[in-house]
Amino acid sequence: MARLRHVAIKCDDLHWASKFYSALFEMEEVGRAGDVDKSGAVYLSDGTVNVALIKVDADYVNGKPEGLNHIGLVVSDMDAAVRRAKSLGVEMLVDPEADHAGVTWEMKMRTPDGVYFDFSTHGWPGISGLDD
Repeated sequence: MARLRHVAIKCDDLHWASKFYSALFEMEEVGRAGDVDKSGAVYLSDGTVNVALIKVDADYVNGKPEGLNHIGLVVSDMDAAVRRAKSLGVEMLVDPEADHAGVTWEMKMRTPDGVYFDFSTHGWPGISGLDD
């Protein structure tokens, strides 16, 4: 059985991305690789999952990835997480009071650099929550 422990987000400015995503996802920077001004990575972690913020040349083997739709994160306090996201300039994509938020009810959002993500207080089928 494989277990997901790493997601990479392509970024143009790793200095900005490191500050932004560590604040947004409440993750700690745990490492760096390469020259973050040219082509490198900054690694964030919550202790279980690693988010790699990567800057790669468009001609590199994974320079133009396709397919990833969004990232989902479980939070303990939705209101606090949404306030934090809004304070960082994140765009809310659903109205939390509306019925169209989805059958698994997540707060769907987009970062200023175009990354889509969800916050959920309960998680998704087949995963443990924060207290499990």
